[in-house]
Amino acid sequence: MTAIQQAQRRLQDALPGRVELDWPLASHTTYGIGGPADLALFPADVQQVAVAVRLLRELGLPWVVLGGGSNVLVSDHGVRGAVLCTSGLDRLAAEGQRVTAGAGVDSHQVARQAQRTGLTGAEFLTWLPGSIGGACLMNARAYGGEVSQVLRRAVTVDRRGAVAALELTAEQFAYKRSPFAADGLLVVEVTLELAPGDPGQIQQQMDRIERLRRANHEMAFPSCGCVFKNDYDIGISSGRVIDQCGLKGFTVGRARVSPYHANFVINTGGATAADVRAVIDHVQREVTAATGHTLELEVQLLGEW
Repeated sequence: MTAIQQAQRRLQDALPGRVELDWPLASHTTYGIGGPADLALFPADVQQVAVAVRLLRELGLPWVVLGGGSNVLVSDHGVRGAVLCTSGLDRLAAEGQRVTAGAGVDSHQVARQAQRTGLTGAEFLTWLPGSIGGACLMNARAYGGEVSQVLRRAVTVDRRGAVAALELTAEQFAYKRSPFAADGLLVVEVTLELAPGDPGQIQQQMDRIERLRRANHEMAFPSCGCVFKNDYDIGISSGRVIDQCGLKGFTVGRARVSPYHANFVINTGGATAADVRAVIDHVQREVTAATGHTLELEVQLLGEW
């Protein structure tokens, strides 16, 4: 029996949730790309997450978190060790002016829950790729809204398996930065504080955001969302910089810089992770050569490269 098989047995004995061997990652990412994980764990609540983290630490297995599968590029060779999947953390409820969601809930579903409850402030989450846990981890922003504006409480698990409930303020966040990422915390559940609003007007705003996303062809091809962070010290977005360098449409294999949104590298059908990585590396080199500016990755590279 291999060490991974032994680890699976230990984890299965301790966790009532699923523990899978050689779990295929490609179909669980927005890119539709990537090899398998040695182990995949699917905890269903905060206590199961804490138990899983403590056991992985005891077993000496490396692990990463996978939420909605956006903002990541998984290697064609897959991920060694364990992937802790948040999809089972799917609680979603509204009470008063607050919406509470498990980390695995789609960001768009949080926006829908708020609209149904007559709460405004979450519209920017409309069709935002990935899960709410990931959105909070990276302080996601879109269409005039940002997680830091509405996130007021989070239940987290640290790398030792300790559970904590954090009260949060906007001042603890920055562009693409959160206290969770800084402290290596796994987000398990979040609570957003919103404001009363008219459901019809909220829906109109959500419809407007959907139209804008479709006009940018953001949903036309598999992608991870924006590949690079913006550096507003240079005055324009990374997408505009890439466009000005004439890189829209640049292609390696089946991966291409989107002709509509230059900060997207799209999978036109059958792209490999190596194809996407080659496009990303080329864009970084060309932008640095042309401008002296180094584009910082927003996408996370998971697995063996």
